[in-house]
Amino acid sequence: MANLYQEWSLEQDQMLWEYRNEPVSTIAARLGRGLRGVETRLAKLKDPSSNAYMRLFSDDRALSDENGKKPKFVPASEVLRRIRWDASLTSHDFSILYYDRVEDEVLEVPFDAPNTSIKGKATTMIDALPEHRIKGIKYKEQVVWDRDRRLDLVFSGPGIARVMESYDEWKQARDAEEEANHKRQAEVSCRLQSALGIERFTELKELSRDIQTTAQREDNMLLMMEVEKYVQTALTLFRQAREDPSTSPVPSLIAMNDYEALDQLSEIVALLPDTQLKPVILTEVWRAMKKVEGKPVENQPKELPEIDEADLVETFVRGSGPGGQKVNKTSNRVSLLHVPTGLRVECQDTRSLQQNRKIARKRLRLKLDEYLNGSQSRTSLAAQKAAAKKLKSKARSRSRQKLKREANNDPASETLEDGEPSF
Repeated sequence: MANLYQEWSLEQDQMLWEYRNEPVSTIAARLGRGLRGVETRLAKLKDPSSNAYMRLFSDDRALSDENGKKPKFVPASEVLRRIRWDASLTSHDFSILYYDRVEDEVLEVPFDAPNTSIKGKATTMIDALPEHRIKGIKYKEQVVWDRDRRLDLVFSGPGIARVMESYDEWKQARDAEEEANHKRQAEVSCRLQSALGIERFTELKELSRDIQTTAQREDNMLLMMEVEKYVQTALTLFRQAREDPSTSPVPSLIAMNDYEALDQLSEIVALLPDTQLKPVILTEVWRAMKKVEGKPVENQPKELPEIDEADLVETFVRGSGPGGQKVNKTSNRVSLLHVPTGLRVECQDTRSLQQNRKIARKRLRLKLDEYLNGSQSRTSLAAQKAAAKKLKSKARSRSRQKLKREANNDPASETLEDGEPSF
């Protein structure tokens, strides 16, 4: 079954390039594209001889300035200061996206929202929030500053005045894109129904509906297992259609192998309305595709393991440490014991007992992840990434020093390979 072709716009290429260092499954979820299509397009954008590369980097909005250096990224504090004091801007039109370490997700609050959760004397959220926790800033519904993407439309690019003038055009384009996604979802669904047959396609729809319902349950502790089961069951439906093509209205549309079947599944999953669930399913589909293809899966962290409350022993003890009576008079220190593994964590980060309970559970999940996955746990992968980054930084520093000494004809340029001078 051939995939439906959808032309790549310049804006999509720019977004794909901005997110090029993220997992393919995450990019596919953001763009509403199939996994194989994203992987193929990204390879073209990295090929200087391709038309896609030339179109992207010949545009006026290329990713570097005329000197070949990235433009300086304006920090969040400067953007917030301008919104607050610029008379041409209305603060009510802006909102802040910040990382909440208790809920472990990015939340959105109005620019002038009062501070109700962060301790201290600050009365507003923008004054109380540490700058490193601010992830993005929105003008109405449009993101105008994004830390991860290094996007700044307030000071750089067209500027915030132009963004405000063209907001209606942007919203119309965004609505048109959503409508196109709905249309594409209908087209993909129609082709899948023609390939699988009505009975199997109906079963696939019910599976998709069930997994979305499961993901919405706050007490669900086995989402990853359910997602894995969903992908394998969906793959079984494609295999049944391939083994018995007589039940398919259009047998020529049936996927020829498991790899094609998983790619088709990724196309319909990428168009699901649940933005939190899409990357989770696509990550599992991506792993299955690489397994079928016989290639090693990229070193990317798995979802944190969930914890069954029945396996926990929770105790509350008297606080200790600096802070006087406000710390030592209340039993707000949380101690969690995971009975099956014997792992124990404690938390006394805040004066709020409920927040300490949430933080303790997050720490236990990280510790359990390290216990179960070892070198593939989030903590280990983060440490490996930091170590590799440090080695690259040292190598660049040694290279710069060597070039500088050679340029100055310094006899001390003869050094050992590890950067230490030879005596």
